[in-house]
Amino acid sequence: MNKKMLFAALLAVTAMGVSAQKLSGDLSPLKDQKEVNVVLDFSGTLVNGGAEDKYIADETKGKTEEDTKQWLSEWKEKLPSDAFSKLTDDFNNKATGKLFSTGAYKNAEYTIIIKVKDITTGSYSGPFSKSSGVKTEVSFVKTGETTPFATVEYKNSRSGVSGFVPYFVTRIVMSFGSVGDDLFSTISKALK
Repeated sequence: MNKKMLFAALLAVTAMGVSAQKLSGDLSPLKDQKEVNVVLDFSGTLVNGGAEDKYIADETKGKTEEDTKQWLSEWKEKLPSDAFSKLTDDFNNKATGKLFSTGAYKNAEYTIIIKVKDITTGSYSGPFSKSSGVKTEVSFVKTGETTPFATVEYKNSRSGVSGFVPYFVTRIVMSFGSVGDDLFSTISKALK
């Protein structure tokens, strides 16, 4: 990586910050938890500000049936799975010894529901690369209930270096790691 690209990458990382809006509600129920369940909800997600179906049609246009099947598998299976892992791993790495662990803990007392509102896919195109980003609405609920006791919105969780990643799933997944970082920051501040 040349010096200009390295400088641009470092500048982008430095410019990243917590994208949280104001937390509504009280997170004190989470204070003494060991494990908290996490659910990623992709229903109704926009992609680059438009309908997901249009994005899929544009990305698969002209592909062979086999290539389309592979791309759809990556979009519908690999992306959600990797996004969940990256989000919870980044949260848990920061939370070790400080907060509870997050993951697929269906028997946990509390659940964090992360509604994915919009995915900005970013692009890999040399000096014109664009980083990925994710807009989410987060609800904190007692497991099995639907009424949140707290909510927060992240308008732009973004990985500044993701634009330097050619593989679209990995590029997008990096922004879910930023959601995990943002979530840790919000919860740790609220529970101080």
